Amino acid sequence: MTGAAARRALVTGASSGIGEATARKLASEGYRVALLARSGAELDRVRASLPRKDEHLSLVCDLRDDAALAKALETVRERFGALDLVVQNAGRGYLARVEQTEPALVRETLELNVAAVISLARLSLPLLRGGVDPVMVLVSSIVGRRGIPGQAVYAASKAALNSLGEALRIEWAEHRIAVCTLDVGLTRTPFFANQPNPSALPGPNLAGADDPARVAQAIWELDRAPQPEVWLSAKWRLLAIASLLAPRLADRLLARRMGGGWRAPTR
Repeated sequence: MTGAAARRALVTGASSGIGEATARKLASEGYRVALLARSGAELDRVRASLPRKDEHLSLVCDLRDDAALAKALETVRERFGALDLVVQNAGRGYLARVEQTEPALVRETLELNVAAVISLARLSLPLLRGGVDPVMVLVSSIVGRRGIPGQAVYAASKAALNSLGEALRIEWAEHRIAVCTLDVGLTRTPFFANQPNPSALPGPNLAGADDPARVAQAIWELDRAPQPEVWLSAKWRLLAIASLLAPRLADRLLARRMGGGWRAPTR
């Protein structure tokens, strides 16, 4: 890869968790980083903590607002000229059985996790086309390849993200833009505490969860050496394969692994 020390990156959801860790990793490697999120105070906190803080941008923006997103990208164009890396990390969960979901929250989740990702892909394409060895990383989830009970809406949104990555890899090949999907496992972030959970379903056990820095490292490595899809959990990858080849077995294994009273189907 050429010019890695001066690469220009945009990271969404950069005010906490994986996005914050990614911004720190990229800045430590010499990147100029545009940090995008809805919380201006948190963005300023993250930016102030980065090396060479004046080289980076804080962009307060709701990704679901196309006009605001276009304005933010115009600011990036004015300051950076182009983008070499776009990290699509922002997203939200929704912990609920399907019968407990609220239509408005379903739409909000799909709008942020899917529609906004497509909007950013469309609007950032001109900047990526002007970049050096351009890469887009879609931060997906292990549940994008194997849905889990209680997270049907979130899993569906990540399955859509994985399909988007597969399509974009071919659509953008003519522009020589690499599109990578990163299927993240359990990670210790505020994500789980912040997701809607109307009936207080038990969340995952984070005892063995990844540190956000591990995910940030994987994102940086994808920028250096792009791969179509990378899993951060070998066990879940095997479960996803089993879901294709032997779905009833996969259902039984998943129900047993999750506990919480879930039962595998018998018909």
